[in-house]
Amino acid sequence: MGYLVLARKWRPKGFDDLIGQESILRVLKNSLEQGKVAHAYLFSGPRGVGKTSTARILAKALNCQNGPTPSPCGECSFCRSIADGSSVDVMEIDGASNNSVNDIRDLRERVKYVPSGGRYKVYIIDETHMLSDAAFNALLKTLEEPPSHVVFVLATTAPRKIPATVLSRCQHLPFKRIPGHMIKGRLKSIADNEGIHITDKALDMVARAADGSLRDSLTILDQISSFSSDVTEAEVQDLLGITDFGVLSQLSIALIEGNREKMIGIIEDLSDRGTDIRTFVRELIQFFRNLLVSSVVKDPGKVLDIGADEIAPIRDILQRTSEGQLTLILSELLAAEIDIKNASSPRLAFEISLLKTSFLKDMMPLKEIIENLETYISHPTVKAEPPVKGRSSARSAAESSSNTPAVSPVREAVEETTPAVSPEQQAVEETTSAVSPEQEPVEEMDTASESVAPHITDHASPEAALTQEIWERALKRMEPPLSSKLTEADYRVSDGKLILTLRGGYSLFSDSIKKNADTIEKIFGEELGTNVRLEVESVKKKTVRKKDLKAEVMADPSIKEVLDLFDGRIVDVTPINDNTK
Repeated sequence: MGYLVLARKWRPKGFDDLIGQESILRVLKNSLEQGKVAHAYLFSGPRGVGKTSTARILAKALNCQNGPTPSPCGECSFCRSIADGSSVDVMEIDGASNNSVNDIRDLRERVKYVPSGGRYKVYIIDETHMLSDAAFNALLKTLEEPPSHVVFVLATTAPRKIPATVLSRCQHLPFKRIPGHMIKGRLKSIADNEGIHITDKALDMVARAADGSLRDSLTILDQISSFSSDVTEAEVQDLLGITDFGVLSQLSIALIEGNREKMIGIIEDLSDRGTDIRTFVRELIQFFRNLLVSSVVKDPGKVLDIGADEIAPIRDILQRTSEGQLTLILSELLAAEIDIKNASSPRLAFEISLLKTSFLKDMMPLKEIIENLETYISHPTVKAEPPVKGRSSARSAAESSSNTPAVSPVREAVEETTPAVSPEQQAVEETTSAVSPEQEPVEEMDTASESVAPHITDHASPEAALTQEIWERALKRMEPPLSSKLTEADYRVSDGKLILTLRGGYSLFSDSIKKNADTIEKIFGEELGTNVRLEVESVKKKTVRKKDLKAEVMADPSIKEVLDLFDGRIVDVTPINDNTK
């Protein structure tokens, strides 16, 4: 016999040889041990994960001379005939080429006959979803009530195309993709037995390229073993066109940081090496998906099919970005993949997509712009800061002029309300000061007494005296429950009144603050140097549902025009707070 490819040579011969399908193996083994074998099974799942192999092993288990048994011997005439495909009691039918009503009629006639030598007749229908609707309908009665010596095994890669009437008559066992580390372990064992010298990193790349299919991985291993006797990582990259992990890391960092020159250089190198751009885009999307998942989960190694040497570079990249930016980049790449796939020049489409996506770094959230818009307009040279609850306009002004020498709040109020002095009056005062120098010590003593015991004159304005410093000093003199409630209030002084404004949910503090009005008036009166009366205002916050607000925004023709022009979308809608209402 000629050369037998690895995928056929190393096909599983027993249940213990199957990997990655532990739950399904447990169901089949228990049913064989307990004598509860169903009359029809549906095996569904991706290609190359062991559906047909499991069906053949089940046929062996049913017809083995030691059976029915979960451990067929593989040596008896029944096991050997099933393995080489010569058994007359086990028939494999290709659903793609035998999908007519006549084919199913022939099958119904054959199932009536008893097995020629074994216990069961097993019908394995591969690619079952390819049967026509009429063929499915013709199979229903036989599938529901077959003879006691018949077992049906339907295998498909598209279970959604199977009619519900068929699904209800079968035990559905869904096969899943095989984890990469399991594929790597099986490949290493086969390579050692076959005398194939291949590095661990090269095995990692083969297992990743197989995408959960053991048969695909064996086909790739067969291909690269013909390419070279000693297989390295570079040779696997050249043969399969797989991109190096380092290139993906460099391009992702350049994209996150908006380094457009570096991005163009990387694409130029890929083009010079003959890399398929469409394949590279898929790998880049998968790489950013791994980044996003790694930023969410605590242990990405348990969720993602990545090696231990790849986790450290991924964590380094995550320190340069955020979940929001990764989500936007990933969505842009997914949208660009369709354009690149259909483009006459994939490289040009890829470059434009990356350049467009790189501008995300320079974008500022609209919410932040709206919140700081007033600060940008009034103080264009001052960096805007987010608003702080309880901050008065006096404090904002004080912070914006931090280089000004500190002045006593009461004295500042007196100086602001003192009438301006004309040049002639100033000259007269200077002359008087020169004639009567003995008055100077008295003036200095008055000034010193001001700093020790501040007071307000009749012309002083309490509105200008209530600064953040006085506010915080007064709060420190109060008990914590009361002071914590006052920190949520906006404050101002007007016409001898200390007006506190509570907004939204903080309005419930209103009654508690009013009960302590005497204490609050006394403390602030001592700090301000004048009597004040407390007044508490409550402003209810109008609740606006984001769903209604987004619908209102989407109905605006100008918004629609902007979205169509820039191919944009609305990510979030936030109402603008209006404190005057």
